[in-house]
Amino acid sequence: MKQEPFSLSAQSPAGLAEEFLVKSIWFNHYPAGTFLPGERELAEKIGVTRSTLREVTQRLARDGWLSIQHGKPTLVNDIWQTGGPNIIHTLLKLDENLRPVIIENVVSLRTQMGERYIPIAIQKNAPQCLPIFDTLTVLAKSARLEFPAPKNATAFAEFDYTLYREFAFLANKPIYGLILNSFKPLYLQLATLFFSFPETQKAAIHFYQNLLQCVKNGDVAKASQLLEENQRHSRNIWQEMLQHLPENILA
Repeated sequence: MKQEPFSLSAQSPAGLAEEFLVKSIWFNHYPAGTFLPGERELAEKIGVTRSTLREVTQRLARDGWLSIQHGKPTLVNDIWQTGGPNIIHTLLKLDENLRPVIIENVVSLRTQMGERYIPIAIQKNAPQCLPIFDTLTVLAKSARLEFPAPKNATAFAEFDYTLYREFAFLANKPIYGLILNSFKPLYLQLATLFFSFPETQKAAIHFYQNLLQCVKNGDVAKASQLLEENQRHSRNIWQEMLQHLPENILA
């Protein structure tokens, strides 16, 4: 394959074809609004079979990178117009300059959505919300450790994700739950980083325990206030963390 102005690291033929096409689109080798070369020419250029290339272009079309019409050339889309949350992880790998913006957006989306639907869930289904906190006691014990093990950070991340997701469905807001589903791997990666410090774990336990009390009391107003305060606290922490993101954040 001819040397391109970007490096390729994929090992499998399908991975190589996908990486080549995505980077070619992102770096304007194939700009939005233009057409890809013909299938035979493009397969030869990448060094893969036409069937492999076809599978990859179909997958990229589902993700919004391309538009495929039978009997017509494959159109390159403007990914900002046609893409969905499922490409966020790809964008983070493509451009390091996007990392702070996208990470801040993802974190903000989680907290702002929660502020909308968690009070509704408490108002409508407070008794059904209680099982969300079943593992909180175990989580609280781990937060008392002076030097939490990495697995504790993972446990916190999974608890946090489950809490926000379950509240969405109990509020009868399934679209919010589906949005969380769409970037679950990234959510867990970022949350694990966030909860890798004793102070963030202890602050989270305080928040979860207070939220549980709101559920028990059916106190919607207090829950709304608590969520707003937690959103401000989390934002301040993330603004500091974004200045020192580890290189392996996407590993």
